[in-house]
Amino acid sequence: MMSAQQARARNAMRTAPPSFKTAGSASGLVMPFDHAATFDLKGTPGNIVQDVINISSDGAFVAVAIGYGFEEDRGRTVELNTPPPTGSIFKPGSLKLSQIPIAALIEGFRINPRFERLVFNEPTPGRPLRERTLSEIEIAAAHSDRIIERLKPAEEISFLFSILDSATGRELQDEPTHNLASLGSSDGARPFRLLAQPLTFQPRSTIRLQIVERSENVRGTLFIVLYGYKTLGAGALPRSVVQPAINTSGPEGRVIPFDYVATFPLTGSPRNQIEAEIPINVEGGFVTTSIGYGLAVESLDVSVSNPTNIKPLANLTLSQFPTSALQDGIRIRPNFLRVALNGSGLGTIDQLDLINRMFERLNRPEDVSFRYSIFDSGTGRELQNQPINNIAGLGIANGDRPFKQLARPMLFLPRSTIRVIVEEQFGRGNLFIVFQGYKRLGGLAMNQAPIAGRDGRRR
Repeated sequence: MMSAQQARARNAMRTAPPSFKTAGSASGLVMPFDHAATFDLKGTPGNIVQDVINISSDGAFVAVAIGYGFEEDRGRTVELNTPPPTGSIFKPGSLKLSQIPIAALIEGFRINPRFERLVFNEPTPGRPLRERTLSEIEIAAAHSDRIIERLKPAEEISFLFSILDSATGRELQDEPTHNLASLGSSDGARPFRLLAQPLTFQPRSTIRLQIVERSENVRGTLFIVLYGYKTLGAGALPRSVVQPAINTSGPEGRVIPFDYVATFPLTGSPRNQIEAEIPINVEGGFVTTSIGYGLAVESLDVSVSNPTNIKPLANLTLSQFPTSALQDGIRIRPNFLRVALNGSGLGTIDQLDLINRMFERLNRPEDVSFRYSIFDSGTGRELQNQPINNIAGLGIANGDRPFKQLARPMLFLPRSTIRVIVEEQFGRGNLFIVFQGYKRLGGLAMNQAPIAGRDGRRR
């Protein structure tokens, strides 16, 4: 029969925090971690921007891979073809397609997010947030060129970069290198670039990154991310140390693959923050090895109201489009351009059933943009130093990518929670962020350090 002291020791083992052995150092917790640097690009070739990543004092950081992503500011102001007379007022819903430049109709346009509170009424209780009604507020003609915003196509970015490790005072390249040559495409359609050898940055050191812009008129926020892991509670590590993986051996238990899913209803409102918590159940801890994501969108079709009155497309007004489509962005479908346009501009449609098939929303899964951060309540720690852009941290948005493999498996304790915060930038629909891994049923789900009894012996 188990003694009372042995029972207390076993109960302590079930609730003790995980302890992973680190080669060449004291015992410490090894957890995946991403360090990101951000750069505000102005679209001026030759402009130099820099940022510094500070390694915290709670442990060394080992980088195993590097990647990047670009959060482009695609909105451009639109000057209407025939603006309202100077000094007059107008209702945005009365604007006609003939007043919008052809380039904006082809590439896509939307209501400027900064004017949404003026253009749309507040959501009606019980109706979806995006299905609102147009307000009757009249706007001064001086603001007519800021109501509509053109959404330019995303562009491939070009820049030079260099990285300096302050702990050694050494550059990590002999001269500034081009992003495509060293990191690949900026849309995330690539595996993250693995370093030839893991690189250890000591506590309290800094990583200095410098960017030289090469793309003209391409504005936005650039993210460069170092992927790796932290060794918490351990001393300084030698630069050549190789960390062991989580040891999941222990008391008998059944190991099964398992996914935990966080869902976020994106509204398409820039800067809107949504939070979700994933509770880890009590039957065992969860070890996640990779992360994936995807956006489920509604139909891209645009239904036009009262199509029988608009044979000439030029007479179509914004009030005849769904308000959600005006917020998502609208364009003429590429395969309908020859039907919609003639030599002088917008044409006339004799087959009215084509009108509801002629336009499409710009709310495509591959265009979703957001920033995310992950928090583990079991250890009380963030898994990144700042919110990270989805392309930079997880890869391309259309799913044509390898799943993001964590540098080290991350163990979430039973009864703990995974908190994920998403800050919207562009895109509407249900966003799914999936933690892929496994759980151990019927046994300890963590690698535990032995518990010493009162007599000093380890049990």
